[in-house]
Amino acid sequence: MSKLVIDLSQPAPVPQSLEEAQQLIAALWQLLVELQKRQAELEEQLNTHSENSSKPPSQDSPKQRAERPSKKPTGRAKGAQPGHDKHERALLDASAVDRIEHYYPQSQCACGGAVVMDGYRRYQVFDLPEVRYQVVEHRCYSGCCRQCKARHRAALPDDVPSGQMGPGLIAWISLLNSQYHLSLRQLESLLAEQWQLDFSLGAISEAQAPVIDWLLPVYQQIGDQVRDAGLAHADETSHFRGKSRYWLWSLSTPQAAYFMTHYSRGKQAARELLGDFDGILVSDRHGAYNDYDADRHQYCWAHIIRNLEKISGRSGQAGEDGTYLLRLARLVVRCGKRWQHSGCQSLLYRRRLQRLRQHFQATLERAATTHGDTRTGHACRKLLRDSPRLWTFLKYQGVPMTNNAAEQSLRPYVIWRKISFFTQSHRGNQFRPMMLSLIQTCKRLKVNVYQTLRTVCWQGVMEGHVSFRLPFPALACLPSASGA
Repeated sequence: MSKLVIDLSQPAPVPQSLEEAQQLIAALWQLLVELQKRQAELEEQLNTHSENSSKPPSQDSPKQRAERPSKKPTGRAKGAQPGHDKHERALLDASAVDRIEHYYPQSQCACGGAVVMDGYRRYQVFDLPEVRYQVVEHRCYSGCCRQCKARHRAALPDDVPSGQMGPGLIAWISLLNSQYHLSLRQLESLLAEQWQLDFSLGAISEAQAPVIDWLLPVYQQIGDQVRDAGLAHADETSHFRGKSRYWLWSLSTPQAAYFMTHYSRGKQAARELLGDFDGILVSDRHGAYNDYDADRHQYCWAHIIRNLEKISGRSGQAGEDGTYLLRLARLVVRCGKRWQHSGCQSLLYRRRLQRLRQHFQATLERAATTHGDTRTGHACRKLLRDSPRLWTFLKYQGVPMTNNAAEQSLRPYVIWRKISFFTQSHRGNQFRPMMLSLIQTCKRLKVNVYQTLRTVCWQGVMEGHVSFRLPFPALACLPSASGA
């Protein structure tokens, strides 16, 4: 019996015999099954949002944003609450004040008595001075030998910049363009309004070109520091150079953040990012990191919960199984946090986590068998394969259960990307990760970013090489094993 194929663009065939009618019914039934499957896929795509996928919140529809769960009102008024600690600006010492104005009361009271001063109240006003750029003119004289008529010209000293911008201005331009997200045109306008400096867009762009070479040793130091750490968070986000799509990779610790641009989002790029890192890696479920040792690799439970949110939104048994797995996952996160808050010493929460692990594993196995060759079945089997990477936090103390640190590390770049025109050259691909690495590492170390960048630029301009290095503290040890 030949299989009948129905073309929806043509009128339905009229069966001429019982056999043709049976074929038509079978074909219509198969078509109905395929249409129902396609309808379920489209409904799932329509219901995909930031709460149940890796889709960013900014891409949610207005309806999805309105349906986001909001925090319950506390009933308290906005602002400071009664009983909070008061915060006031401390007065500067008299030696740090630029000018002191004295005000005296009348020497005689209305009753006729003399007023004797016995103290004063200090009141300080902070203001910005009127600023103006500094210009140093260098005159190189020349002369002629009276005897042989040879011409002699003075040369500039080595510590005089060859261009028209000094290290302070170059550092200021680079910082405003990166940390404060000002475009070159905005920088051109700000230089004219604030400093009365008239530089073209090309000159401002070219001023940042040598910063890449000057920052290279510090950038390499940050990368080495991150890869030598005992625990690090990895993540990646899209990056554009013109119309070409690249990727910005991040590897961060509490002391440093290292960024790298790459044309790929695959395993080769992940290997370049990690280098010789051999600590505990925390990541999302991106497959590029799966070559890393599963015994020292922790998956983000927030991403697991998002995936289970999608399954729980399906109809029928798949939705019921997804809802149950979602409930178990949230219990794992709750118990895991309480266990870690106890310093990983609570045997009660550890036993609960072990029971939840067994229950979660058994439920996944049952769901994978029940749903077979469906999206739910595939998702459950993938979670089973990833199971060793879900419970690394139980083996090593101090391993986070989420990858929030990496996402927070990427957040400033995501904002920068949204309000800029991406990068247009290979130089831009180098400038952005270097500046992001320096800025975020300085913040973690509580080091002044501008002063650091100014020092780097000064050494690059005046000395031709950069010897400055960031003051990193002693590296944290690898988290201690607490048993499986």
